[in-house]
Amino acid sequence: MKLRPLVLLFAIGSLATHAQTTNAPGPVTVPAPKPAVVDVPQPPQLGQPVAGAPAPKPAVVDVPQPGQPASTATTDPAKIAEFQRRFAQGQELEQEGKLTEALAVFDGIIADAPNAKGSLREAGLITFRQGDFARADGYFEKLHLLVPDYPMAIESLIQINQAMKRDVKVAILIREFRDLYTAGKVPKPYFVRERISLDQGDQLVMTEFFDYLQPPNTVWMGERFDSTGARKRWFLLNYEPDATKALRAKHPELAQAEVFNLYEYVMKDDQPTEIDVYKNYIGRPDYQKTRMDMLALFVNPPKPIYSVAVPAQQ
Repeated sequence: MKLRPLVLLFAIGSLATHAQTTNAPGPVTVPAPKPAVVDVPQPPQLGQPVAGAPAPKPAVVDVPQPGQPASTATTDPAKIAEFQRRFAQGQELEQEGKLTEALAVFDGIIADAPNAKGSLREAGLITFRQGDFARADGYFEKLHLLVPDYPMAIESLIQINQAMKRDVKVAILIREFRDLYTAGKVPKPYFVRERISLDQGDQLVMTEFFDYLQPPNTVWMGERFDSTGARKRWFLLNYEPDATKALRAKHPELAQAEVFNLYEYVMKDDQPTEIDVYKNYIGRPDYQKTRMDMLALFVNPPKPIYSVAVPAQQ
């Protein structure tokens, strides 16, 4: 039996101490959680490898990748074959970890064929991994102009602009990505929003879900990976529909309120064994607040509000 992100059901308990309120009148009570066991979401594929890890596929898969060299300005079979040979050479160098040499190959193709989509993608990925966000932004912006509906280009631009602290640009890109998802052009209900470098070569991958009102009701997910790509910590901010319904029924003045929980799956052998709930919120915290709270839990986690064992998979 697979496990799905927790949907918390509630009995009686006070949020006066723990809740972060949004225009809420005084202390209120909502039912205390009783988790139901559902399928745990699988983490997205890492689009940017961490040091020492094998190069993974982009986070958004199941979407046709831009061909190479589909947009070269030639129909000469010999020239097309030459572009394909050079592109394969660049990919081989990239897979061997020779990023500088691979980038030179892709840049050479782009110089001869400026609209070579595959080379723009690979050059963007390499410069992103190298931390050259301005150059990566240039490659992916051009790819995005050439293929506006290509999810990986938008997702990569979100991560790049998040790293460059361009909050307005990030908001515009996320709105565009949501429209693409609504139109049925994005195969997954989530995307990687940010990658945060931590000590010892670890990385925090922050994932955003398009619609928290739909199962699994996750808003943001934070996963800590070590330098080999193994997951070490797993946090989620989830909307709690049953708790929200109970709160609204008990307090009509909070008819527009929503209840959220920040919790962690405690892992053993990459399987969740326990759920630790750390924070309750009335009103959804924004991304920066959630990010800050998750980072704080890595450094100095407090005692959980409560913990629940996860039944072993059958």
